[in-house]
Amino acid sequence: MAATLPRAVAPSPRPAAAAGLLPLPRAAPLLLAGRAAARRLRARGARAPALAAARRSWAVSARAVLDVSRHRAPQKPVQEAADMNDILAERGACGVGFVANLNNEPSFNIVRDALTALGCMEHRGGCGADNDSGDGAGLMSGIPWDLFNDWGSKQGLAPFEKTHTGVGMVFLPQDDNSAAEAKAVVEKVFTDEGLEVLGWRPVPFDVSVVGRNAKETMPKIEQIFVKIAKEDDADDIERELYICRKLIERAAKSASWADELYFCSLSSKTIIYKGMLRSEVLGQFYLDLRNELYKSPFAIYHRRFSTNTSPRWPLAQPMRLLGHNGEINTIQGNLNWMRSREATIQSPVWRGRENEIRPFGDPKASDSANLDNAAELLLRSGRSPAEAMMMLVPEAYKNHPTLSIKYPEAVDFYEYYKGQMEAWDGPALLLFSDGRTVGACLDRNGLRPARYWRTSDGFVYVASEVGVIPMDESKVVMKGRLGPGMMITVDLQTGQILNLVSRPRCLKTQK
Repeated sequence: MAATLPRAVAPSPRPAAAAGLLPLPRAAPLLLAGRAAARRLRARGARAPALAAARRSWAVSARAVLDVSRHRAPQKPVQEAADMNDILAERGACGVGFVANLNNEPSFNIVRDALTALGCMEHRGGCGADNDSGDGAGLMSGIPWDLFNDWGSKQGLAPFEKTHTGVGMVFLPQDDNSAAEAKAVVEKVFTDEGLEVLGWRPVPFDVSVVGRNAKETMPKIEQIFVKIAKEDDADDIERELYICRKLIERAAKSASWADELYFCSLSSKTIIYKGMLRSEVLGQFYLDLRNELYKSPFAIYHRRFSTNTSPRWPLAQPMRLLGHNGEINTIQGNLNWMRSREATIQSPVWRGRENEIRPFGDPKASDSANLDNAAELLLRSGRSPAEAMMMLVPEAYKNHPTLSIKYPEAVDFYEYYKGQMEAWDGPALLLFSDGRTVGACLDRNGLRPARYWRTSDGFVYVASEVGVIPMDESKVVMKGRLGPGMMITVDLQTGQILNLVSRPRCLKTQK
């Protein structure tokens, strides 16, 4: 029956229009209904005019469904050129910067200035559908020992030994029972490693400033204090804390709450306050950041605009070493190469414990988080922050006249390490600190803004844009911007600005 249905309709003079017919199963009921009505009229002996009227009725109904003029083939969309003004009006980049004191003097004013600058970066970040849950905001600083000793004295604890005490900023599961299990796992790993757990400190916060969506996934936030007595060298202490964190991640891997346990930082030098917040409310959320006992010689701040991953509390920045403005476009290749080398990476500094710190990457994390993982691995393996940045994000060194003539050793450096570490390429402005050095570098593309200025009273500032901090212009003794491949590094221990023009000077000075 289906094959004969088209003959019930007058053939179209234009064969191409047949493409506009509805599928036969949809047209068939009307055609069959019309024929049945005609048969009933004949059986009742109806007169010819009635039969003709019935035929006209079902014919009109069929044409209404099969009307080719109303069901034409879809037309190919017309491509229009984009308006350049619309393109230039788009903005999608994180806001980052740092404040550092060349005399390495801790001050609450540095934290306050960093929060002021961060508040001016709100337009650079993203928000959720509730218009209140930020993609992320955070601040990295030196550890505020005055603040923690004040808290410890109220808990009956002896003053913390700064050089042998590690502080962990920890996101714990929301559920109380799961949080207790996670804390037990953390304490067991530290104890097994020979570290003494001094106590846990609930981080005071004001939940009223948190957006609705961010509040639904907000973790419990606590700090853990551990004493490292078996190591004396500062680098060995940081390495031991790094190993402990890796062992904790491995021990918690099979738990149902594994994805909810996250160390924002675990160090004897630096600490990170961050969250799925807007930049304007970071200092309101964490009450510690309002306390004048919170003093630091430097502060790195970051406002996140999420591009490659959905916003989550752990993905707010700064990460453990880096604050990143940009995207790593080669991330999949970088992760594959890191994974392929895991079994062969060795260094005497690990004392045969390389297996305990694998894996080095995390496919579930963001590109910035994985870049931070790679940088941290290099740093804990004995590299300086400047060396790690040069290995991960090299400048355009080939056929570079300045490098070839003035710094041939830099060309040799890049040539040697390009076979050991593929470039993490993409637009990238990276701010970094290990607690002794703070700096910023721009990748070879130079597609992210970075301004710097130095004042006569011994402060250095770097920011995504100018005007974020009220400034007495008469005190500015030097200012400029980072160009492609440039790096600025401040040694907090010596008070030197190691480099402003080319990375090799920073590397040569540190060596």
